[in-house]
Amino acid sequence: MFVNTQFIIRLFAFFAILYSSFAFSQSSNTQSLDWFTMFMWLSGGLALFLFGLEQMVKGLLVVSGDKMKNMLSRLTTNRVMGAITGAGVTAVIQSSSVTSVLVVGFVSAGLMTVAQAAGVIMGANLGTTMTAQIVAFKVTNFALLMVSAGFMIQFTAKLRKKKAIGSLIMGLGLIFFGMNVMSEGMEPLKTYQPFLDLMIEMQNPFLGILVGLVFTALVQSSSATIAIVIVMASNGFLTLPAGIALSLGADIGTTVTAMLAAIGKSREAMRTAMIHVQFNILGVLIWLPFIPELASFAVFISAHDVLNGQTMDVLAANTPREIANANTLFKLVAVILFLPLIPLFLWSVYKLFPVLQEEKEIGEFQSVFLDKALLGTPSLAMEAVNLELEHYQKQVGLFYRRLVSMIAKSNIDRLAREDMTLQRLRSYQGQMLSYLGQAGQSELTAEEQQEYMKLMNVANNLESMLETIHSNLQQVLHEMFEENIKPSETMLTLVGQLTSEVGKSMENALQSIYAKDSEAALSVLAIKQTIDHLIQEVLTHQVKRFKPDEQRLKVFRYEMQLIDGFKQLHTLSKRIARLQLVSDTDTNKQQTNTESQK
Repeated sequence: MFVNTQFIIRLFAFFAILYSSFAFSQSSNTQSLDWFTMFMWLSGGLALFLFGLEQMVKGLLVVSGDKMKNMLSRLTTNRVMGAITGAGVTAVIQSSSVTSVLVVGFVSAGLMTVAQAAGVIMGANLGTTMTAQIVAFKVTNFALLMVSAGFMIQFTAKLRKKKAIGSLIMGLGLIFFGMNVMSEGMEPLKTYQPFLDLMIEMQNPFLGILVGLVFTALVQSSSATIAIVIVMASNGFLTLPAGIALSLGADIGTTVTAMLAAIGKSREAMRTAMIHVQFNILGVLIWLPFIPELASFAVFISAHDVLNGQTMDVLAANTPREIANANTLFKLVAVILFLPLIPLFLWSVYKLFPVLQEEKEIGEFQSVFLDKALLGTPSLAMEAVNLELEHYQKQVGLFYRRLVSMIAKSNIDRLAREDMTLQRLRSYQGQMLSYLGQAGQSELTAEEQQEYMKLMNVANNLESMLETIHSNLQQVLHEMFEENIKPSETMLTLVGQLTSEVGKSMENALQSIYAKDSEAALSVLAIKQTIDHLIQEVLTHQVKRFKPDEQRLKVFRYEMQLIDGFKQLHTLSKRIARLQLVSDTDTNKQQTNTESQK
């Protein structure tokens, strides 16, 4: 949930329509209400609530954002763990929208599968009920104290995290203060009969669901809708069944945020967002016939003092807590019911968004040989890593060739796909590094220790290669495309030769490791003169064509960034090749010592 100008416009437009419809429908029987003042209090209170929620989320993400992201990306080994993780993260950051956007981003980057994301999204739906539980407590008397305390921390703190804590506290205070402002703004409606008659109409669950859906879709925050529902209940305007219907509508409306986040992302991200939509809609449909039973059970677990009647005072005393409990209950039951049915959700979204040929070509970049059963035998585990390096080399080689081909003719869709491929390769490299780390926890012999250190250094150099590709190739290609800059034909010829030689050096460097091939390692070092010569030709060409005008300076800067990237890639390839040559030397020494001892 992120507040922006368009959102504010939509919000005020919504209240304007609400106001005009009220004014028109009651023009023949108008009571003395100051509609403008009420509109100002209601819209201002809601704006404070949403701004406070945004401040709180931002503060929480700074304080514990990395931990939340790590939890989401790692603690999803099965659907139950995914649901628990999603619920826990969302309960902390109090925004299922933020969790959904993070999950869609992880799936798009290849760091999480759709199956893993399904469990997290179901859990996030449950975790967001914590907001309703918090706002149901009447703590508005402390709201301004929290705002002032949070502001003072922000104003005086120098460290980023301390400032974020201040933002968090101030945001929470603004949430409660905004609710108090909305409640004060609604006060005159307690004696306004047409409004009371409209609230009676809300007993129709279909109308309540529709209103909750539309409002949540407009403000893109189910928390805001639930807050208004609880404020209205605190004033005695809503019965429990009407509040439940509005909450059910908000549960459908909140899926709009995930759908918007998936626009322009991968098809996997669209599938993830569609699971969110299906889960929420089905959850509402299941509970729709049982709203009275849900209301009765919410009353039972709320354990209020028994107050007879349905007066405003009775409703105001009991209903807010009952709505919060009903909201938690129906989402908890939905998670329990649907978690075992994730395979059916996956089947349906893959029917809606079938796997395209280009997705098959990109592949999942999942490890093939990293068997956890081998970790108990370090020598076998490290041999598995060598086999994996051969598979990795093929994937990174295809990626590199596709990327450098776009220097001559770039395409924004192809660039976007390769952005996703890079994220997948990073995840793949991370899997190998993690597996090596686990293998290294066992007791190693001298030979195993030598092999382990070599492979760890290789993995770190591979990470540096991916970072170089990202910063010196991909980002430059994006900028060149945006500014419609193309290298000259001579430059393309020179760069084409250079990219070919660098690609060979990367391939031979990895081959020297997984095949223990000294000749391949030596060829990487031998090619240095060829690459240096090509780089010198490029620089000479640049000097000849150099003109001190703005356009040429731009072209010069981008071309030099590309050349620097290729130079760094060859340097990293040499480092990998030398690791194998050093390993061979150490092995030969050990064999010589062994023979001399005999």
